Amino acid sequence: MASGDVTTPADIADSPETSEPATHRRRTWRRLRPSRLSRTLRIVAAVVVVVLATASAIVLGMLRSESPDPKAPPAAAPAGEDPLQRRVMAELREFTQWLEDNDVDGYIGEVGIPEDGDDRWLELAHMWFQAADDADLWVDAWSVGEWWGTDYLYSPFVSSGNDGPVAVERPTGALLAEQAQRSREPRGVNVSGGEFGAAGGADTVTEFSNRNPGTYGQDYRYASRATYDFLADQGMETVRIPFRWERIQPELGAPLDPAEVGRLRRTVEDATAAGLEVILDVQNFAAYHLDDGGVGVRRAIGSPEVSRADFADLWSRLSAEFDDAPGVVAYDLMNEPVNLPAVHGMTGAELWEAASQDAVTAIRDRGDDKLIMVPGYNWSHPGGWTRQHPHAWIDDPAGNIRYTAHHYWQQGYDHSYDSEVTRAVASGY
Repeated sequence: MASGDVTTPADIADSPETSEPATHRRRTWRRLRPSRLSRTLRIVAAVVVVVLATASAIVLGMLRSESPDPKAPPAAAPAGEDPLQRRVMAELREFTQWLEDNDVDGYIGEVGIPEDGDDRWLELAHMWFQAADDADLWVDAWSVGEWWGTDYLYSPFVSSGNDGPVAVERPTGALLAEQAQRSREPRGVNVSGGEFGAAGGADTVTEFSNRNPGTYGQDYRYASRATYDFLADQGMETVRIPFRWERIQPELGAPLDPAEVGRLRRTVEDATAAGLEVILDVQNFAAYHLDDGGVGVRRAIGSPEVSRADFADLWSRLSAEFDDAPGVVAYDLMNEPVNLPAVHGMTGAELWEAASQDAVTAIRDRGDDKLIMVPGYNWSHPGGWTRQHPHAWIDDPAGNIRYTAHHYWQQGYDHSYDSEVTRAVASGY
């Protein structure tokens, strides 16, 4: 697929507002949320460890100060000495601190780990995953897909060629598999294809629309069972499956398209049969490309053409279709909401908060208590999260949500590790 024909993480940089086979384990994920008591006990234990360690260090220091060892090696450099490491970890820390302050749970729906041969990305990834573990984050990496080819920058696993099933592990895939074995929380990948051939987050007028959604098997395609089997064999636990609003509901407020629902159901069933848990993701950037004279015009949620009620209606209908699907562990309300209008005295972020609450309410009104992933505004980037959302905003009677961020470490595909270090230095890290 040509890069211009697919939705890719590069949109982040272009934003005008942002700068085990049979033994594969399954879990009842929603029961994993630590209680406040368990979190408190962990904090107390950590304090005790710090106090004991500090006391030991003082005693050892006093003993050694009288007889220093001239052959002793220099002290190790502190973690995060690299400016890029400092920047990336500070971005993640802003999100995880917000979660802790608001006593809520989090999910990284996309983390982009470049696969360009520079091992420093892997070093950074190890640091990042440790912090994600410490914050009890669910994580799905971006992205695998049968149409990504064999060398897509962000694919931890790739096809062996000819648009076949994903079947080859890359170094980032080995790292992800290791993390899946070590982490308390689920680790997985996005499985792309259902969102291909559609408009990106920054596109305003396109050929793609609800009237021209593309042809299945030619413009877009969901993954095959073989891909899901391979991912499960590598130890992946979750898969986030993107799809487009315009394809699954060609008329706003109207019934879902049976053919598209059928395709989505089949890929969910394939993933479930492989032993994976599915997160359904509406990959629309908080907008709908509505046909206008033969072209698709981006109409944001909250605009006169696409109301908040339209968005809530979509999720009520999706809930009706997938509430009984045992393999669907969560709903991801919207991929990277961005560029919403300032209406009724609300900023774009405030409008998104209201719209996402509407969707949660619509799902719960049906009696559906599945886990809901609620993304942050402005590409869901963790850096700057608190400026967009000073406080947690969702009122959920089921108490079963996770706030979602997406974390990419490059400004663009052509940016090397060294160029990102330079940019981090220029930003004061």
